[in-house]
Amino acid sequence: MQTLDSVPPAPLLTARQEQILLLIGEGLTNREIGDRLGVAEKTIKNCVTGLLACLNMQRRSQAAAYAAVRAIRSDQRLPRTR
Repeated sequence: MQTLDSVPPAPLLTARQEQILLLIGEGLTNREIGDRLGVAEKTIKNCVTGLLACLNMQRRSQAAAYAAVRAIRSDQRLPRTR
């Protein structure tokens, strides 16, 4: 089991990847993220695929958990949108 201290730091992500990671952490779907950012759902799907590859993850849920850990580490709260 990993602790907060054992989670590796994030690789360098683009500003867009950072935005998408935060929105995934909020629990938004690709469609909701696309609507929020003003781009097509397919564009977000492609961005999420690239983001998961950068993070060396296979599942969106892993990225959501990672976003939550990062928020805790930086003493930030993920904003609630629902």
